[in-house]
Amino acid sequence: MARAIVLRVNHREDLFKYDDLIGGDVFITNDVPHFITVPTTAGTGSEVGRSAIIADDETHQKKILFSPKLLAKIVFADPELTFDLPPFVTAATGMDALTHNMEAFIAKMPHPICEGIALEGMRLIHLSITKAVKSPDLESRSQMLLASMMGAIAFQKGLGVVHSLAHPLSSLLDTHHGLANAVNLPYGMRFNSGVVPDAFRRMAQAFDLRDTTGEALVQYLFELNDRIGIPHHLRDIGVEPKHIEQLANLAIADFAHPNNPRPVSRDQFKNLYEEAL
Repeated sequence: MARAIVLRVNHREDLFKYDDLIGGDVFITNDVPHFITVPTTAGTGSEVGRSAIIADDETHQKKILFSPKLLAKIVFADPELTFDLPPFVTAATGMDALTHNMEAFIAKMPHPICEGIALEGMRLIHLSITKAVKSPDLESRSQMLLASMMGAIAFQKGLGVVHSLAHPLSSLLDTHHGLANAVNLPYGMRFNSGVVPDAFRRMAQAFDLRDTTGEALVQYLFELNDRIGIPHHLRDIGVEPKHIEQLANLAIADFAHPNNPRPVSRDQFKNLYEEAL
């Protein structure tokens, strides 16, 4: 919201004219006000980002306002500002950060620097998210805030199928984005596990897993969701069978999955929603 306001000050056309997915970034030519960000959750990492993502109320599709001009001049990332987050918000935003790091790591565009950042972000979340949810202290809150920013830096490499599953839940059903990512993450990772086995082995190592197979990593994600109070199924967060067709239509139109290491068809999106339901 803050970034959209910053853009709006000196760019007075309809905001969706500036949608990056249709080349609207070329119209972002004017100066923007001095912009400082102060994150109060450890999730999106938006404080170090260059975009604002807004749902279109008519099409329920996500629009991306994107420009290097929208980078903050200063970021004050103070973990003490996250101390009062309730457990659910800590868990959901934390799993959003984990999804960013994991999807960025396996996104098909090669970027070794982002991949290294993403691996360290995963390790920090593994070490700190349960503590941050259940009995937070300065160390766990600090590690989560760092991991959140690392995920946002890493996902300039790309995202994937999990975000394309999650975005329609938010735009159609108003599901919290982090919660939508958290529930879909094990299913999306299982979908990808067979095509990038070495990447899954390295992620499993970041989580200190003895078994470094793809299925072991998927089971770790289910167990992690259990520990921090995230349900396993979409039916537990308000999704009904009648929603599946429209969700699949929105998912195939989403911007995130073209960077997924395994191509995803509309029928596969439908199957993933049904599996997670």
